[in-house]
Amino acid sequence: MQHKPDSHVTASDTSGAPSRYSTAQLAKFILPTLLGVLLFLTPISIDGRLTVLIAFVIDFVNDVIKPLMVPVTVAVAVVPSVLTVLVTFTSLKHHSNRFVQLLNPGVGWTIVRMVGATLMLMTYFQWGPEWIWHRNTGGVLLYDVGPVVLAIYFLSALLLPLLTDYGLMEFIGSLLSRVFVKLFGLPGRAAIDSLASWLSASAVGIILTTQQYRQGFYTSREACVISTNFSIVSIAYSYLLLSLIGMEHVFLPWYAAVAFTGVVCAIIVPKLPPLRGKSDTYNPVVGQQLVVDQHAGEGLFAMGLRRAVDRAAAAAPPLELLKRSVHVSLDVAISVYPTMMIIGCVGLALIEFTEFFHVLSLPLVPLLELLQLPEADKAAPALLAGIVDSIMPPLLGAGIESEVTRFVLAGVAVNQIIFFTEAAIVLIRAGIGLKLRDLVVIYALRVLISLPILSLLGHLILQ
Repeated sequence: MQHKPDSHVTASDTSGAPSRYSTAQLAKFILPTLLGVLLFLTPISIDGRLTVLIAFVIDFVNDVIKPLMVPVTVAVAVVPSVLTVLVTFTSLKHHSNRFVQLLNPGVGWTIVRMVGATLMLMTYFQWGPEWIWHRNTGGVLLYDVGPVVLAIYFLSALLLPLLTDYGLMEFIGSLLSRVFVKLFGLPGRAAIDSLASWLSASAVGIILTTQQYRQGFYTSREACVISTNFSIVSIAYSYLLLSLIGMEHVFLPWYAAVAFTGVVCAIIVPKLPPLRGKSDTYNPVVGQQLVVDQHAGEGLFAMGLRRAVDRAAAAAPPLELLKRSVHVSLDVAISVYPTMMIIGCVGLALIEFTEFFHVLSLPLVPLLELLQLPEADKAAPALLAGIVDSIMPPLLGAGIESEVTRFVLAGVAVNQIIFFTEAAIVLIRAGIGLKLRDLVVIYALRVLISLPILSLLGHLILQ
């Protein structure tokens, strides 16, 4: 199924001039688009901190409802998990309602949700073994990670249609199509994903990419490549990671180094297994919706404007978009929270109470020494712990005296993208074609590529 041109524009009308479209047609494209750009893609400075408006709104909402965030986090993990058992093992699993089907993920995911919900309750009430509910294990997930990402999931999902359904991706995609195809082998619309991720939050980019795959605008390979190479943590969160190791004074050159390294990774990693072998097929449920239809003599701007106006005209009613967004955010939240507790509790307990990561990271020490990073024996376990959560390398490396080593640790933590308390779980649950082993390999590739680049840049910047 393809988007049909708006009836007000004739097939021969390929100039793309704004005068060719009615005021109502242009307004339906321009007004939601401007609001989306303002919310997600426009950097602003608040109290001396560089952020975007959606991040400010999320922080504001978190502050207002802060006293309720921990109980709400517990409820989001526990209540849907209990309902999942009810639906999975009764006749309700045959109900066709899409929200009911969120509670019918199959026996495997039902078990995961129940185990995760149990761990959440144990942490909240401090029941059972201390390694589960300790402040540096389950407590990190319940009090630090869970409340923050809750608002991100729901507010971002509710507002993302401003970027995806009213023509912005068609317009930007047309303008940048040649650049993104040559550099990354991706459609130009992926530029919006990368900007939304880099400026807002990694979860925002992943959710946006998932929606585009489900709606038939990305192939499985494109969605896998975009979500694992462009869904980087936000500028605001990057600043937080750098502040944890006391390096705020070099934020701008450090972030420039991170961005450059991210581009290099995005060029190299998709050309290697496992991303190289991903299927270039569209979601079989809807088929290809992306239209490649440049007319003879039509410039990129004209083509982009025409596609954008057509896309805006075909947008679903606001109420339907709201239902879709709520469905997506619920799908992510009720799956991520229990899984986050399982992986996070185990991973953080291994870091807090055992020498597991220290032993596992021993092969990294010679590599870090080869890159002339001081205190390599302390940096290696901190670096490897990033697979649990991106905040772990800065936290564990905060006591390292060498600035260049801390510079590299924070940079790799941002560029690795894959971490199992959030991004990896969302990617597996997204159903775009990524498996657990794929994510582990992609994580390793990004770390190994990032390390020498950031080490070189760190030495040059801090020299």
